[in-house]
Amino acid sequence: MIKFAWFGSSILSAYWNGAATYYRGLIRALHARGHAVTFYEPDILDRQKHRDLHNPPWVRSVVYAPNPAAVNARAGGGPVR
Repeated sequence: MIKFAWFGSSILSAYWNGAATYYRGLIRALHARGHAVTFYEPDILDRQKHRDLHNPPWVRSVVYAPNPAAVNARAGGGPVR
């Protein structure tokens, strides 16, 4: 199993987010092959109010404040390896 950290616009909401369908398909395929994905998404554009996916079993989602300090803290305080 490989553990992936994925930063993107949103996995939980397709609101103003055409990439959501691509993220979902790729991450579901990774999960089906036994891998684990944590998806990090910024709390922007009211996407959290317009979620169309709730707690999917194939991805762990982490929503963070949209600022550099929050991104660094979520990434473990250093470079992602």
